Amino acid sequence: MKIAVLFPGIGYHCDKPLLYYSGKLAQQYQYELRRVSYSNLNQSIPEAFADAYAQTEACLADISWSQYEDVLFLSKSIGTAVAAAYAQKHQIPCRNVYYTPLSQTFDFAPLSGIFFHGTCDPRAETAVIQEICGARRLPLTVIGHANHSLELLPENVPAARHKKSITQQNIHILENIMTLTEQYIADGIFYRTLCADEICPALFHGFIRHQNVVKCWRKENGNWVIRDAPFIDDWTPNDYQVLIRCLQNTVQTGGLVLAAFKGHDADAVLKGFVSVEPTLFGGDQRYLDLSSIHVSEDMRQKGIGKALFVAARDWAASKGARKLYISAHSAVETQDFYKTMGCVEAQVYDQHHVEQEPYDCQLECTLAGY
Repeated sequence: MKIAVLFPGIGYHCDKPLLYYSGKLAQQYQYELRRVSYSNLNQSIPEAFADAYAQTEACLADISWSQYEDVLFLSKSIGTAVAAAYAQKHQIPCRNVYYTPLSQTFDFAPLSGIFFHGTCDPRAETAVIQEICGARRLPLTVIGHANHSLELLPENVPAARHKKSITQQNIHILENIMTLTEQYIADGIFYRTLCADEICPALFHGFIRHQNVVKCWRKENGNWVIRDAPFIDDWTPNDYQVLIRCLQNTVQTGGLVLAAFKGHDADAVLKGFVSVEPTLFGGDQRYLDLSSIHVSEDMRQKGIGKALFVAARDWAASKGARKLYISAHSAVETQDFYKTMGCVEAQVYDQHHVEQEPYDCQLECTLAGY
C-alpha cells in the first residue's frame, strides 16, 4: 500500500498549483491521498508552526503508518517544517517533496527528498538554503527570480526575460517542477550538484555508458548528410579516469556538474550527469561550454536527459551566457535529442573542439531572453 500526504502552507492550500498537481501525480501512481488542513493560523512563523503541527497531529491521528510500504510527503512553505517534524517524531521512513522550505525545516532530521526554492522568496534566504543543502548534499532546484509561490512577478524579472509573457514563463516553470516531481515519485530520480571530492571511480559503478551507434551525421561539401558509421561507443577505465579529472576541474573552477540519481539517499546510484564550464568565450556569442551530458543506458527515454539539459541551460543563463555551446556526438539519435532541445548549428565554431573531435557536430542553444 502507498500513501501520499499534502502539507499546505499559510494561505497556500492544497488546491493551489504546486500541491494540486503533485497530488494528482501521486494519485496517478496509485497513492492513497490525504490532505492536511489548518485553520486560524498566526502569521508569525513560530506560533503558526506550533498551531499547524498540533492540527496535523489531529488530522492524521487515524493513520496506521506501518501498513504502508511507501509513504510520500508533499509539502509547501511552513508545511515543509511540519512534515519534517512529523516524520521525525513518528519515525516514518518517508520520501519528501519540499516546495519552498523554510530555514526551520532543516532543524529536523533525517531529511529525505527533493527541495525547490525561488531566489526572490522573502521567507527564505537563497544563500542559507544553498549552504545547508550543499553541506548536507540534499537535492535542491533553484528557480531564478521566483517568489514564495515559485512564480515570477514582473518587478522581479530582468527586462530581457520579458520577451515571453510572465504567464507563459510561469507555466513553463510549473511544468519543469512537475516533471522533476513526477520523476521522483515514479522512479525515485533526483538531481543534485556534485562536489569535487565525490567525483571518483565508485560514483560510476552503476552507470552504463554503452551506446550502439549505427548512423551518424557528416558534413560533406557544406551539406549535412547521414552516413553509415556503425560502432559501439563505451568508455574504458582510462576514459573514466580522464572524465573524473575533467569533472573535478569543472567543479573546482566554478562550473556546474549536476547529477541524476536513482534510489534512496546513501543507496542512490548515478544514472546521468551534465557539466557546464565556467568561462565565457566566442565574443559576442557569449557561449558557455556544455562539456558533457550523458544518461545511463538503462534509464534513457525517461526524460532525464531533458531535465539535465534544462538545468544546464538555466544555470548558464544565470551566469550571463547568451548561448550554450555543444560539441556533440554525431550519432543520429544524439542529434535528434539536441534538435528537440532547440539546438542548431553553431554560428562560430570553437577550433579547440573541432580539433579534439573532428566528427562532432558543433551546436549552440540560445538561452532565455535572447
